[in-house]
Amino acid sequence: MTAVLRRLFLVATPLALAVALWWHPAGGSDIYEDVRGDVGAWLFVHTTFLFFTPLLGIATYMLLRGVESSAATVSRVALVFFLVFYTAYEVTVGIGTAILVDYANGLPAADQAAVAGAIQDYNENWIVSDPSVSFVLGGLGWIVAMLAAAVAFRRAGAGWPVTVLVGFAALFAIHPPPVGPVGLACFAAAAVLIERARARRAKAVAASTPHAGVAPAGTAL
Repeated sequence: MTAVLRRLFLVATPLALAVALWWHPAGGSDIYEDVRGDVGAWLFVHTTFLFFTPLLGIATYMLLRGVESSAATVSRVALVFFLVFYTAYEVTVGIGTAILVDYANGLPAADQAAVAGAIQDYNENWIVSDPSVSFVLGGLGWIVAMLAAAVAFRRAGAGWPVTVLVGFAALFAIHPPPVGPVGLACFAAAAVLIERARARRAKAVAASTPHAGVAPAGTAL
């Protein structure tokens, strides 16, 4: 992947997901009643989530390239928990709920109450609900990944703007707007600063060693 495509991917991925999240319905305690009028938006947002969650994980791994420390290792391991459990949570509660609500909307009014009760019970299940095992492990995975990455970048020589922006990217764990989009915007802004620093570093190395042409693979910033 060329440098231009890499930078585009690192910035466009979180920003595209941030835009999609603004259509996230508010939800509420009565799942069927709160979602039934916005089932299209609910399905759109969570289907987008399904495709962008792994892309966001890839973007994070790319952002950490060349950063080798215990904090960076913690970040990479935590990302695995985020990718596995947060994806499971979004598919089951997000897409699953949308499909069930859409089905209930097509039933006679007399039958909707029974399905609404099943939807409520589904969303209160301790394995997949909010909160649940999947949500907690996935959300904590992202929070730990971002906080550990912030520490790793700081130790690698990054300034406080990068450190703070990467740390605030942890807000994405609470994904409904405005919190989730703000966290993703912080991720994108941090990516811009990190890539600019790496480009300056590469130019400096190329200028001092004309035959090398690129920065060493292990150079973080």
